Formats: sequence, structure tokens, C-alpha cells
Amino acid sequence: MHMGSEQALEQSHLLRNPLVRFGWYDSYVFKVLILDNDPDMVSGTRLALEKRGYSVITALSALEGQGMVEAERPDLILLEIMIPAGTEGFHFVWRLRKHSDPVLRNTPVVVVSAIHRTTELRLYPELADRDYAPGEFLPVEAFLDKPVDLPLLAHTVERVLTSFRRA
Repeated sequence: MHMGSEQALEQSHLLRNPLVRFGWYDSYVFKVLILDNDPDMVSGTRLALEKRGYSVITALSALEGQGMVEAERPDLILLEIMIPAGTEGFHFVWRLRKHSDPVLRNTPVVVVSAIHRTTELRLYPELADRDYAPGEFLPVEAFLDKPVDLPLLAHTVERVLTSFRRA
């Protein structure tokens, strides 16, 4: 059975990308770096994002992630804080925010972590506490707790990319 051209366009991975669908880019496919040492999390997240038209690259450590950021220049980073050493994700963010290249330095980061289940730390970029203003301690754009709901993750990726592309 032959699909009509309109149906073929609707099936296109580009139209599933909300930024392309809204006409902001003609053929741009956003690249997302998943930096997490949990292969199941990486696999599930990769499938969910690729299904929505994103290009996905992965790294298992902060060192590998730093190399991927410089080589691939992702549009957004999904980051687990506790990779493989307990605080490696914190250091990754702080190094990224001090990068000499302003494009890399300003790459949006969404933390996807189980840190709230395993420690008393509470990190939310939109809230202040007695010591830090919103986003001051860990300068990231969003925080999602594991296990993460994949539709919520996709919505957060879309929201963050949308806000960065309009800025």
C-alpha cells in the first residue's frame, strides 16, 4: 500500500520533533547526550527520544561525556549525578559551566537522577533554599527524579529546548 505524501510527511521523524513541527527549523534534528552509567536507563531513554525524532548520543562517565560534548556539540544533556563515582555529575556540570567555548558552556542540562532517594540532598533549579538562589548551586535547567516517567522526560526535553531556542 502506497502512502500519500502528506501521510509520509506525518510519519517523518522530523515532524515528531516539536521544534521542527512548529516551523522553527526546516530540517534540524536536535542532538541529545545521555550521560548515565545505567545501561537500562540509557537504552530506554534513547528509544523514547529517538522515537520522537531526536538524535541521541551516549556516554558512561563524566570524562567520556566531556569528550562527547566537545566532539558532538549536543543541543541538550541528560545527566545522572551519581556516575560512576558518587559526585562525578556535579563536577561535570561545574566544568561545563566554566568551559571556554560559550556555546558549550551554555548547553542546557537536565539532571535525571536517583540522588533524592539515596541522599538527603535536594536539588531543584527552580527553587531556592537557605543558602542558594534558584539554579545557583547546580546550574541546570531541570531536575527529574528516577525512575523517570518517559513522557514527562520527553516533555521536559521539549520544554528546555524550546526555551533555549527562543532565547
